[in-house]
Amino acid sequence: CDGSPMSSESSESNEYEVTGILEEIRKHCKSNTRSNVAFSEVMESVDVAFMCIWNFDAENFVIDFNQLTNATRGTFFTKYCPKVRSLISCYGGMFAAVRPCLKEGTRNMVQALFDSLPEALDLACKNDGEIIFKLTDQKRQDCFMLKADQMSACANTLKSNLNGDWEDSKLTPEQCSILTNIRQCLKDQLDACDLSDIIGFYDIPMNAVLPLTSCANYTQEPTVHLLDNNTIVET
Repeated sequence: CDGSPMSSESSESNEYEVTGILEEIRKHCKSNTRSNVAFSEVMESVDVAFMCIWNFDAENFVIDFNQLTNATRGTFFTKYCPKVRSLISCYGGMFAAVRPCLKEGTRNMVQALFDSLPEALDLACKNDGEIIFKLTDQKRQDCFMLKADQMSACANTLKSNLNGDWEDSKLTPEQCSILTNIRQCLKDQLDACDLSDIIGFYDIPMNAVLPLTSCANYTQEPTVHLLDNNTIVET
């Protein structure tokens, strides 16, 4: 090592042994910024995020969730929803660090998805966690498991038809239509298990990212409205 900036940067890039998505992020960071510094900042932000998450008492959360009843769910969700909301903020620095490594379209989508997380949490916590509590019902659980293969097939349709077009926000009218069809595909399975409200967890991120894609030119994305009885309707 000769102490030059290039030598220092090169050694810094080899500091992290990564695979999978982090390896992909490393490549994007190098390609988009022409530097190894951006990826180092991403990894530092990942460490900070995990330290933040570590403060969450996951063990007691699981114990309390496994003991959840209709009588205790009010206390449970009042206690844990604010704690989970604070966990979302743990990822803020990580998303900020990764932004320079992403294309503009992808960067905007990632930001939109991150910004939609509080709304998804609100849905989970609404009416003392009514939607989540339904999932503790054994009959609904059994039905959900029976429908797992069909729901997986719905999701695979999304993966096989969008490919890299999603990243570039260049979806065709046919692909935009597929998003609507997939929603109905998922909802049909959930309806059969009396879990219709869960489709809101699909609608919320879709409502966040679709306006950023060409689908905004072809369709009017579904808008989720929650009534007082927690029923979901669309407009």
